[in-house]
Amino acid sequence: MHTFLLSIGSNTYAKRNIEKAKKALQVLFPDIVFTPAVASKPYGKKYKRPFLNVLAVFQSSPEPEKIIIALKEIEKRMGRLPADKEKGRIVIDIDLIKKDNTVLRPKDFERSYVQELLKYITS
Repeated sequence: MHTFLLSIGSNTYAKRNIEKAKKALQVLFPDIVFTPAVASKPYGKKYKRPFLNVLAVFQSSPEPEKIIIALKEIEKRMGRLPADKEKGRIVIDIDLIKKDNTVLRPKDFERSYVQELLKYITS
């Protein structure tokens, strides 16, 4: 079993979409634990609306590639479209950022909201 860390964010009906994503993730990973949500400022030039962000931790045996496929499927079912990013609209973004002690997405892991929310993760 491996321990995985997810970063979940939305800037479009954020509270509702984060809750919807949490429910979908609980179906796949029943032992998943979520941090409280925090708001973060938009970053980059494309994004104008603030984000709501949550971290989640769970244990699972599949390799990261299989988990990422499942995460992208949740995003797709929730209505995320490839063109949305260019419009600065993120219905839901679910990224696998860490496996055990290996950071898979260093830029994401270093974001201030991730560092802030890590204090809620006990592992």
